[in-house]
Amino acid sequence: MKDKLTTIIGIGIAACVIFTFLFYLIAKDDIELFDIFTILIIAILVITSLYLIWDRVKNLKAGLTVQDERLKVVGYKAGYYGFIAAIWSAVGSNLGYNLIFDQELRGGLVTASVVLVSGIVFMILYIYYSRKGTLNENKNQRIQSKI
Repeated sequence: MKDKLTTIIGIGIAACVIFTFLFYLIAKDDIELFDIFTILIIAILVITSLYLIWDRVKNLKAGLTVQDERLKVVGYKAGYYGFIAAIWSAVGSNLGYNLIFDQELRGGLVTASVVLVSGIVFMILYIYYSRKGTLNENKNQRIQSKI
């Protein structure tokens, strides 16, 4: 029952975010560089949350729990690599922009690049690890298949 309730609440929150996002896009007159970063951040968050909700609904329909131990480890591992990517994107975005354009980025654009890069890394790795398993599991399977 708890899994079903959290999934329904997640669907409601995702619907509210999508509605607000569409309202923001309709109300915006002109789009600047900072707005593009904002739109990309929201799009990444919406796509990731829709994938997670879809995966949970699929597990509920199959009669399984919405998140087992393997998916928790996958989330932790993808989150760790997303955190590392966030740290290096904070350094790299300002340094790269400074080398190319001989200017520094505004603080808001650095923050946007950190959220974008970490979100993209998390999303890609979560999908990869949830489909293929962790690297250690793949190594163990290859070793056992050779025996």
